[in-house]
Amino acid sequence: MIHLSIETKKLKDIGKIQKEINDFFTKREQTENQITLAGKLAAKDAFLKGIGIEQPTDFYKKVEIDKMPSGRPFIRILDSNLSQQLSEYKISISISHTKEEAAAICIRYK
Repeated sequence: MIHLSIETKKLKDIGKIQKEINDFFTKREQTENQITLAGKLAAKDAFLKGIGIEQPTDFYKKVEIDKMPSGRPFIRILDSNLSQQLSEYKISISISHTKEEAAAICIRYK
């Protein structure tokens, strides 16, 4: 079974949440520039929607978007219960952006 989810975020939307940035990103993620944060937020939303979470607010800080030495992004699940629930799946993400908008795709499969 394959689950696919796509999300986009406008750079101006990241500016709007600047005051609440702690609600969306871990401390390590907060060091990134705005377009990178837009991509990471799109990836988090794509992932959370892809696993069936309709109201992701409580889950944003339970996952972190990081990158491998090659630059390829991956999802680090920080919540042990969520990690256990998804342990039978492989999860891949891809993030792209322009100067004004970011997009992410999440694929979950067995």
